[in-house]
Amino acid sequence: MNLRAYVLVTLLLSTPACAQWSAQTYSSETASCVAACDQNNPTRHDTCVAGCRCIIDTTSRQFPDHDQLQREIIVQKLPDRIAAYQTIVDDCNRQTFGGAARKLDIK
Repeated sequence: MNLRAYVLVTLLLSTPACAQWSAQTYSSETASCVAACDQNNPTRHDTCVAGCRCIIDTTSRQFPDHDQLQREIIVQKLPDRIAAYQTIVDDCNRQTFGGAARKLDIK
């Protein structure tokens, strides 16, 4: 499983806290992403941390309304939001793991 998949799982499992990315939401998203990444990359913890921070930082800047982002990607499956998120994940995956992530498979 690649980094993008970890972040998708994080988004799916996160609890809606408020309209903005609170410190708790940011921390929870990052921790969930790193934990999932570490399971599949046990010797690359530092890379997992860097990759997850890149994705969460960029996503929270580009989409400040966390709950809306979840609705648009997970519930409404808006193609433009999914594509924008895919771009973020690909860019961060290239920076940290050396290659683009696989295409998001949102069901």
